[in-house]
Amino acid sequence: ANAPSNFYINGRYILQPEIFALLGNQQRGADDEIQLTDAMVRLSKEQPFFAQPFLGRMFDCGSKEGFIQANIAFALARDDMKGPVFEMLQEFVRSHERQEEAA
Repeated sequence: ANAPSNFYINGRYILQPEIFALLGNQQRGADDEIQLTDAMVRLSKEQPFFAQPFLGRMFDCGSKEGFIQANIAFALARDDMKGPVFEMLQEFVRSHERQEEAA
């Protein structure tokens, strides 16, 4: 699909009360659900809307790969976990390489 931008919503909102009136009479969108983002677009046409750009690393935890990436990154950022987790990952890679060579 052609997205209008490469921005995404990172999960936290401070919304004005008017959003609830829009949600109350909104048609269902994707997956036959009432979509908050649809109401936000409608409200943005009536009043100012602000966002805070996030420049950090983002993980798509809705995918299996992104969920694993997030957990590994979190573990490697912790002093009490990074050593053991790094060693575990190295062993996984070595084991995988041995299996590939044997195949």
